[in-house]
Amino acid sequence: MTPLTRLIGVPGDVVAALRVLPQMAENIAAMTQATRDLPKLERNMAAVAEQTKALEKVAEDAKVLPGMDERMANIEAAMPTLVEVQQSLVRVPEALERLDERLNRLSDDLERLLSALDELGQSVATLHEAVGPLGRIAQRLPGGGDRS
Repeated sequence: MTPLTRLIGVPGDVVAALRVLPQMAENIAAMTQATRDLPKLERNMAAVAEQTKALEKVAEDAKVLPGMDERMANIEAAMPTLVEVQQSLVRVPEALERLDERLNRLSDDLERLLSALDELGQSVATLHEAVGPLGRIAQRLPGGGDRS
């Protein structure tokens, strides 16, 4: 191509490019319109992501529910026994009161026994003193031997 041919061809290329400009402007306007809500959409997506984290936490926390359900079933199965135990526990204060009365009587009886044992100890000591001279006399008798 000669420089002159190139020079003549330039206006044709410019004219062809200028014909595409209105279509490009329409396309740019359409892209502008289509992307206008992207910042709002981005904010909404960030909010959804944050709420999803909360749901993930709920899902994590909910993992304990099957085990908890099993434990609740065990408690439910034990309820009749617990009711029986509760009914028995109602009678415990009355039984403790009777036991307390009996322990008080036993304590009184033990006090009397200790007093009687003290008296018996004094009687044995007195008897020992009284029998002591007889033992000495018995030793002097024939066949008395040594009784020390």
